Amino acid sequence: MKSIQWKLVAIYLTLVFLVMLVSGTIIVVRTAQNDYDRVRRELQVVVNRIQKDGIVMEKNNEHKKVSLAEDMKNIPGLSGYQIYVLDHMGNVWDSTVATGDQVKSFRDHIVIQAGIGQAAYDRPRRKWDGVGQIRRMLSYAYPVINEGDQVEYIIYVSTDIERIQTNLRDTIEIILMASLLALIFTCAIGYGFATTLTEPIATLTSKAKQMAQGKLEQQIVVKSNDEIGQLTETFNYMAAELHQTLSTISSEKNKLETVLAHMADGILAFDAEGRLIHANPSAHQILGLGELSGDFHSLFQKLDIELEFSRFFTEDAIIIKQHILVIGKKYINAHFALYQNEHKKTEGMIVVLQDVTEQKKLEDMRKEFVANVSHELRTPLTTVKSYAETLLEGALNEPDLALQFLQVINHEADRMTVLVQDLLQLSRLDNQQIQFHMQSVHLHRFLEDIVSKHRIHADKKSQTVSYVPPSSLVKVMIDPDRITQVMSNVLSNAVKYSLEAAHIEVRVELPPVGELPLVGELPQVGEQPLNERYIKVVVEDTGMGIPEEDLPRIFERFYRVDKARSRAMGGTGLGLAIAREIMELHGGSITVKSIYGKGTVITLWFPVFTGEQKQDEILDISIEAVV
Repeated sequence: MKSIQWKLVAIYLTLVFLVMLVSGTIIVVRTAQNDYDRVRRELQVVVNRIQKDGIVMEKNNEHKKVSLAEDMKNIPGLSGYQIYVLDHMGNVWDSTVATGDQVKSFRDHIVIQAGIGQAAYDRPRRKWDGVGQIRRMLSYAYPVINEGDQVEYIIYVSTDIERIQTNLRDTIEIILMASLLALIFTCAIGYGFATTLTEPIATLTSKAKQMAQGKLEQQIVVKSNDEIGQLTETFNYMAAELHQTLSTISSEKNKLETVLAHMADGILAFDAEGRLIHANPSAHQILGLGELSGDFHSLFQKLDIELEFSRFFTEDAIIIKQHILVIGKKYINAHFALYQNEHKKTEGMIVVLQDVTEQKKLEDMRKEFVANVSHELRTPLTTVKSYAETLLEGALNEPDLALQFLQVINHEADRMTVLVQDLLQLSRLDNQQIQFHMQSVHLHRFLEDIVSKHRIHADKKSQTVSYVPPSSLVKVMIDPDRITQVMSNVLSNAVKYSLEAAHIEVRVELPPVGELPLVGELPQVGEQPLNERYIKVVVEDTGMGIPEEDLPRIFERFYRVDKARSRAMGGTGLGLAIAREIMELHGGSITVKSIYGKGTVITLWFPVFTGEQKQDEILDISIEAVV
């Protein structure tokens, strides 16, 4: 019996059954006792009437020893009783029973007790009723005392008490029927009453199961003000609070998952046993593994990194350990931190991975930049100092030699001046301290002038420079001086690093109307939108070309493909770096393609000018300082 409803019904039935059993037993016992007491009083009344009516028996008086049955007939109300007159020994003197059926003597305990002068009642027992049947009888023996305090005779009276048993059986049947009806009504009423108690509980159970399945918006109608009603109100309050709390937790969890999914740093989470339980997409990308699974040891073993998971648990949990991991060509800065529960028990470890490859490259580039600047300045300074010392030691007295030394000193000073100016210009470009004077310029005329100026240098090396104008009138919003500097640098490099009789071509390529550039085609410039259309100015030569391994670095500062030849030609190694900075500040870019030994293609990307754009929209920068 698992249902509390039937348990309540069983309790009600048990209580009613016990009440009916106890009350029925009391009723039956009390009824029987009252009936027996009434019969005993009747027997005593019979004896009293016998004495009152003067029926006196003397043992030796034959005259008096007449038939007692005849005498009893004259006394009303004594029919139905068996009356015996006994001597003190229990021998029958006479009786109301027929002579043939008369008992000769009685040896009952009540007769013996009456023989010594004490009246006594016998307990109900089955015995001969004087008319040939065995029936349940109740007897009473009363001694008659003479003047000498001797028992003169004993009056022994019996009566049939079957009617009492019949009444008791009828009473028991009535009680049983009443009990059965009471149990039936109790079952029905108890079931209804138990339903009023269990129905709200069943509803609460059903709603609680739905909440366990994730359906948190549960409300139950309160139908009473008792404990069940208070429990229902508490459940409704709990459901509302739980829904709000879980909504908050879910929102925070979604925020955290979104942050983890989109953050640049990789996140690895391990439990206390070292099993991987979470890894965000950045961790996959940084580690370069298709699938992240397993435990701490196996994961880092795949990366050829030896780290002991247990070692991190031997130190203070608050301390964050840091390691630089080298994975292939990547430098990963890994932070290892333990996390704890509310009882300050360590439950696992979080590993934060930061790809510092670019920072490492930048740091190496800074070191190389400082070394290059030092080298570029040291060489002319050494030359100036050595030539100056030579002049001071007496070379001034030789005019021709002194003039030659002074020319060298002047040339080296010019080299240092150009280098310092380029460095200063790069610094100002980096710090956006250069003011651009933007103008709407006809690209055809602008390029034609620049190409014409560089034909003189190309002619000295028997090189040809051709210019292919755009198919239509094109305007661009540029700073003419700065873009002239860029074009001069590109054309100068094409002339310098191309052999004699080489061919250099400058052309303008316009995007078809309505055509959007491919993602891989556009240069990556800041936050430049991908649907922006570009005009391309292409400078293509048939020179010596650039080796493939040097292409990614040609826009780095002081980087030279052929360092000895570049210095011999007077280059500082900063021209292309300055050109890239200027193009990016114009909202465009500069890219390079080259095949070693066949030639190089330099492409300048300019945003299309519609005549409606403002200067700050073209530049997408805010320049306030003045050079």
